[in-house]
Amino acid sequence: MKNTDEEALNGERVAVEDEAEEQAPKPRVQSVARAMSILFAVAQSRDGLGVSEIRRKTGLPLQATYHLLHTLQSLGLLRRGLENKFLLGLRVGDLIDGFNMQFSCPDELRGLVKKIAEKSGETSYVSGWLDGDLITLAVETGTNPIQASGGASRRRGGDIHARASGKLLLAIASEEEREKFIRGCKFLPRTANTITTADAFRREIRRIQSDGYALDDEEYAEGLRCVAVPFRIAGENYAVCVSAPSERFTANFAQILELLQSLSRSMKLPSFA
Repeated sequence: MKNTDEEALNGERVAVEDEAEEQAPKPRVQSVARAMSILFAVAQSRDGLGVSEIRRKTGLPLQATYHLLHTLQSLGLLRRGLENKFLLGLRVGDLIDGFNMQFSCPDELRGLVKKIAEKSGETSYVSGWLDGDLITLAVETGTNPIQASGGASRRRGGDIHARASGKLLLAIASEEEREKFIRGCKFLPRTANTITTADAFRREIRRIQSDGYALDDEEYAEGLRCVAVPFRIAGENYAVCVSAPSERFTANFAQILELLQSLSRSMKLPSFA
């Protein structure tokens, strides 16, 4: 049975559906998960979200949405913007500062990426595994006009099967870890060149293990190519990458690969599984 009441939030009149599922106490963990789903939804929007947009993206009941919005706003994690849309609040900046302080790229790799970008003129970045996900740790933009940006930002990887860095790190992972990834991967196509089957991906892994480097041949984004080579620092494996517009990458590939491999020869490289 549903009862509809009228409630106001900051002067707005809203219809609240008092659903039976909301009458029973919910685990605190569920409340945290719901609050985080709202924060993530708002974070992924450019201009903020209204209440109805938040509900549509999160699938939360109306009453729960309003209670959580009140709480997040009072904590400074959300704020009101133009047209009463919700934006991330200033306290989110404290989380960002803490994350940047606790989560850092080894200085040796940061310097290496900068040197590669300067010498190649192309975007260079380093990726690694964190909590079972691919993440970019440091990025340096080159000096050539029209720089690559696809995949080169500090964020979770996504579409790992389409990335040179992801393929390389899986090639040096254990067979058990690699097969676990393959079994769970949907191999969704991002471009016409994306690998879309497990068998084709296994063949690609064998090629990488043989060649010692991985390629993204316009598999993640049309018009962009990337090469990745392995580095090992303090017992951790990393993929150091150079990405560039396809035409320039193809013309300069031999020099880019030699640059990466010459820098890696002085270091203890991880072995391919």
